[in-house]
Amino acid sequence: MPLVNVVIPNLNGKNLLPICLDSLGRQTFKDFVITVVDNHSTDGTLEFLAEKYPYVRVIRLEKNYGFAFAVNRGIEASTAEYVALLNNDVEVDPKWLEELCRALDEHPDVGSCNSKMLMYRERGRINGLGISMTVEGDIDILGWKEVDRGQYEEERFIFAVGAGASLYRRKMFQDIGLFDETFFANFEDVDVSFRAQLAGYKALYVPKAIAYHMVGATIKKMKYLPTYLNNRNKVLFYWKSMPDEMIRKYFSRILWKRSGFIFKRILVNFYKLRTYYFLKGIFAAYRRLPYILKERKRIQAMRRVSIDYLESILDKDFI
Repeated sequence: MPLVNVVIPNLNGKNLLPICLDSLGRQTFKDFVITVVDNHSTDGTLEFLAEKYPYVRVIRLEKNYGFAFAVNRGIEASTAEYVALLNNDVEVDPKWLEELCRALDEHPDVGSCNSKMLMYRERGRINGLGISMTVEGDIDILGWKEVDRGQYEEERFIFAVGAGASLYRRKMFQDIGLFDETFFANFEDVDVSFRAQLAGYKALYVPKAIAYHMVGATIKKMKYLPTYLNNRNKVLFYWKSMPDEMIRKYFSRILWKRSGFIFKRILVNFYKLRTYYFLKGIFAAYRRLPYILKERKRIQAMRRVSIDYLESILDKDFI
C-alpha cells in the first residue's frame, strides 16, 4: 500500500494536467499513487489521460460537483496514510512530496502541511504560504505577492492550510470529517483547517516543499462565481466553528467589523454588478441557518483545545 495518495480535482484541464503530472513523475519520493477526480470534463481530458497517463487512476463524476465534492471522492477512495491535494494548475518541485512527508513524520501533532506556493509565471514572487484568520473571520493569504527574498525559510505553525498543494493525515479526516460539500469551492480548506485546529490538529508551513501555481486557471473563467462563493462560504465556516466563548467575548468587535464591511461595500460599489453577487452570497449563507446550527453543534462537541490556545493562533501571520 502506498504511503500517499495524490488527489487532483479536474475540470477541463487537458492543457494543464501534463505540467502537473510530469512534475509528479520527477518526485524524489516515489511511494505514492495519483488519483484524478474529473468533474465531467468536456475537453477530451479522460481520453487524453487514458492515452498518455494510463497509470493515473481516474474517478469520473457525472457533472461538475465542485472542488469539495471531488476531493472527498478521492480521499474516500484512498487507503494511504497521507493524502496530498494538488490543483491541476500547479507544478511541483522534485522534492515537494519528500519534504511534506518528512514534516508530517517529524510532527505527530500536525494534521496538515502547506507548501511554499510561488507564482508559476513569476517564480520569485509568493502565491501563498498558508492562511491566517482574525477573530472576526477575516482571511489573509500569508506572503501573498511578496518577493521571495528568503524571509520565510523556517518551518512555522499557521492557522490554516490552503488545499492547492498540501498534505493531510487521512486519520484527521476520519476524525473531523471531510471537506464540506456545501461550499462547492473556495474556503473549504479554511473550514476544514478550523475544524482541525479545534480538534487539536496543528497546521505547518513547510518552506522546502515548493510548488508553482498558475493562480485560478479554472475558476477565473467563471466570472462572478468566486465573489458569490467567497462571501457565502466565509459566513458558513465562521459561524459553524467559532466557539461561543469567543463570540461572546468579541461580539462588539465582530458586529462592528462585519456590518461595517457590508455597508462600506454597498455605499462605495452600489452600482457594480459584483456587489449584487457579494450580497447574494451573504444572504445565501444565512438562508442556511438550520444547517449552520446543526453543524455547529457537531463541531463544537469535538473541540479539544482551550480558548486560550485558539486566541493564540488567531490574528497572527505565523504562530
